[in-house]
Amino acid sequence: MASGPSEIILLIAGLIVAGLVSGVLLESWDDMDRAIEDRGKEGAEDVRTRASLVNDPSNMPWDDTDKTATVYIQNSGETLLNLETVGVYIDSFSLSVSVADSSTEWVPGQIVKFTVDDTSDTLSYTGTNDVIMTITVVSSATGYAGAYTVSEEVRLVTT
Repeated sequence: MASGPSEIILLIAGLIVAGLVSGVLLESWDDMDRAIEDRGKEGAEDVRTRASLVNDPSNMPWDDTDKTATVYIQNSGETLLNLETVGVYIDSFSLSVSVADSSTEWVPGQIVKFTVDDTSDTLSYTGTNDVIMTITVVSSATGYAGAYTVSEEVRLVTT
């Protein structure tokens, strides 16, 4: 037969352990909830971030002497894009990108002129060349920056 005080001690110990376990579970749930919410905000910004190549993809002028091309890119998304974080790749080679007009911000719908330059002197195209051009843009949203990448087959024509 059990005595009353020992049962009360066991009951209190069980309640303490249950309280500790529920506290840990609630904190874990809260962390998971914040992570899911952050992921949702990141995904929403990715959806709002878009860009489109405006050049005629079948006739993109390429200066093989200077290893440069002029690329027109439109912000076709719903958020501001960062002019400083544009990436352009031709056949997987990274090119230097600079704003070639007086744009200081890149609002939705705006077309910006960029100069892309093969500073490594790796690419050499004469005549007509079909290549894959990949463009990556990043939004300038605060908190969560969206990213978007588009790849398109273009025809470089030596000027």
